[in-house]
Amino acid sequence: MSAAAPPAAPARIDAPTAARLAVLAGATFVYVTFEVFPVGLIHDIAADLDVGAGRIGLLISGYAVVAALVTIPSVALAARVSRGTALVVSLLVLVVAELLAACATGFATMAVSRVAAALTHGVLWSLIAPAAATLVPRERVGTATAVVFGGSSLAAIVGSPGTTLVGELIGWRATALLLAAATVAVTLALVWALRPRPTTTTPPHDGPAAVPPGTVNRPAVDWPAVLTLCAVAVVLVVAHFLSYTYFAVIVTEVAGASGAVVVLLAVFGGAGAVGTYLIGRHNDSAPQRSAAVTMAAFAMGVGLLALAFAPVPTAVRCAVAAVAVSVWGGAFAAAGPVFQTGVMRLAGGDADRASSVYVTGFQIGIAGGSALGAALLGHPVAWLPLVSTVLATAVLATVLIRRPVPGS
Repeated sequence: MSAAAPPAAPARIDAPTAARLAVLAGATFVYVTFEVFPVGLIHDIAADLDVGAGRIGLLISGYAVVAALVTIPSVALAARVSRGTALVVSLLVLVVAELLAACATGFATMAVSRVAAALTHGVLWSLIAPAAATLVPRERVGTATAVVFGGSSLAAIVGSPGTTLVGELIGWRATALLLAAATVAVTLALVWALRPRPTTTTPPHDGPAAVPPGTVNRPAVDWPAVLTLCAVAVVLVVAHFLSYTYFAVIVTEVAGASGAVVVLLAVFGGAGAVGTYLIGRHNDSAPQRSAAVTMAAFAMGVGLLALAFAPVPTAVRCAVAAVAVSVWGGAFAAAGPVFQTGVMRLAGGDADRASSVYVTGFQIGIAGGSALGAALLGHPVAWLPLVSTVLATAVLATVLIRRPVPGS
């Protein structure tokens, strides 16, 4: 009896393809950086526009609401043009939004700039992962998705702190102009990245994400499975943002000093980069197991954060919080590629439309989580991570029992 042949090694991603994926990651980087732009500069912007910090905070939650409302219709409209054209237009709209922000003389203009960016937010996030999937072999779709989502992790590590630091040095308006210049550069690079490749290049896979809009006889989307997966993702996003929105409140309460907020935010972002890297290595070969491990880590992270409120010495509480934030940050960053790749595996020949439903759900989760967190602030602060833990545990149970994520 002859020995079974070993399984073929997954196709490698060549350097030109890696460069194209890096450009797509750059697009998510500039978009997320502008999305959270007011966070670190909230007091400077509020003082300059002569409004309270609370009104500037509304620019973030309002952004999520607008994006949730327009994602599905805007993606349907974008289906009339090529995916590359829609992505480039999205970035050009972002440039306009950044320029409006830099020139804002009042809160109304600033709000218009946020609405403008939110209008195409869903288009970019719905199309970017399917675009990445067309660049790689089928067995590398999860890896490609993780690379693209790495741009949002980099925004947490470099983008948001970077704009805050630069804004303190040269002003928030000049920083918005620099961000606009960076977006223009990414847009030009994107035109190169999505141009047709020579016929000698290994063709991309012929799976769902490779089928252009309007193609006949496309495999049907498994909508019940897609909606189930999106519902699970919404619960996880609510669990995340009801605590993350009030990260500074939680950390200050645990550590007894606001200075720990900056340090633990950096830890959160760095752990997110690690989580994105690890999920990129395993999401293709074992998607169901990757989902289960990711959800378990998320529940463990926010659970540890709840335990950090125990009546123990402050040094111990800070150490527990640091570990909790590391696990939490890495797990949530990994969750994005897990769910996005799962949606595309279920999408048949309409990955763009299925992704738009997922992105809409994500934005609903952001708004819902922030609102639920605000309601819980009337109780002890420890309630925030505690409720996050309950919701995360429900998500983990669903992943283990119902197996909503397709794969092994």
